[in-house]
Amino acid sequence: MPDIRLKARGRRSGLFFSMKALLLLLVSSLALAKPDPLELQIAGNKMRLHGDHAGAEVIYQRLITEYPDDAIGHVFNLNTLLTKLTWDPRNTQYDLQIRKDADAALAICERVIANNPRDHSAYYNCGQTHLTMSYLSAMRGEYYPSGRHGNLAIKQLEKTLAIKPTLVEAKMHLGVAYYYADNLPPFLKLMSWFLWFIPRGNADKSFPYLEQVVLYGGPFSDVAKYIYADLLAGEGPAQNQKATSMLQELSDTYPGNQRFRLRYISLLLSQQLNHETIAAGNSFLRDSDDEIASDLVRLWISRAHLALNQYELASKSFLRIDTERAKGLPPWGWHSLLLTQGQLADLNGDRTTAVSAYQQIIEISKRDYVSSAVIEDAERGLQR
Repeated sequence: MPDIRLKARGRRSGLFFSMKALLLLLVSSLALAKPDPLELQIAGNKMRLHGDHAGAEVIYQRLITEYPDDAIGHVFNLNTLLTKLTWDPRNTQYDLQIRKDADAALAICERVIANNPRDHSAYYNCGQTHLTMSYLSAMRGEYYPSGRHGNLAIKQLEKTLAIKPTLVEAKMHLGVAYYYADNLPPFLKLMSWFLWFIPRGNADKSFPYLEQVVLYGGPFSDVAKYIYADLLAGEGPAQNQKATSMLQELSDTYPGNQRFRLRYISLLLSQQLNHETIAAGNSFLRDSDDEIASDLVRLWISRAHLALNQYELASKSFLRIDTERAKGLPPWGWHSLLLTQGQLADLNGDRTTAVSAYQQIIEISKRDYVSSAVIEDAERGLQR
């Protein structure tokens, strides 16, 4: 009998390469004549959605070369780098480029605003730039600059919509800015009533704004869908089903974008949908040639087997992980790997390895953020 799974994989691969071919044709057609910068931005956004970061880099270079007096190219790259930064906030390799693009974008859009205070696109570009810089500054412990950038992001995005209410995609960025401002750490939220540079959120608008962009169906609706799903996933069980459905749609539409698929699998695991996690994880492993991402998925499969008391299968999946290579995982992935290593070692009677893994988690938590659930499980492991 033919292997049905191979046929399915072939269809998925065929779809992916067909989409890449279409994107290449699109870029070729844009190259024939100097297009409007917005057309290039939309083409680049489509490439990012399909996971084609090399193509997006080409678009960035074209935008800053062909339109040096427009901030759109620098802002386009800031959004690309922000996506990478949110995957692993402690990765500093993009910091210098983010700061360079931000300085260039602000110099351009502030000059445009000085000459024409009603230019909505200049406020829009400035607002997006300040939003990225607010996130980067917060991740680097620079809380005053983070608050100042966040405050300016909200003001300038609100100004954008005041001038041009029909610019629906601006609500995506403003919704994100409202969400993060509304979810400040308690001590900063308290201070926000006294200090002007700490932004104040608007919980009543953050999610509705994102949902409006999704339902609008424009070129940025799927970007908004991912952001909306990602934020909903942090709002508790009541919202998880909706978030899971949206992430599954994105994964099916953009099979070449492993970020969508990884977030979908992680959300299945967090809901204890263990059989679904294993199935989706194995599908990812059949398609992916990214070894670090594959190690992360093997870890999630291992945890799903653990939850099902399938200890041999859990160990088998875990042993396929290259633990040296896995040190390149985002911190939250490494913490989960240590916890799994300890739990499996305990199940196999290797108490020394188990205690070492648990103690590493506790030590890391003294100098860095570790999920409270991981810390609690490590502490329980030490008390056995």
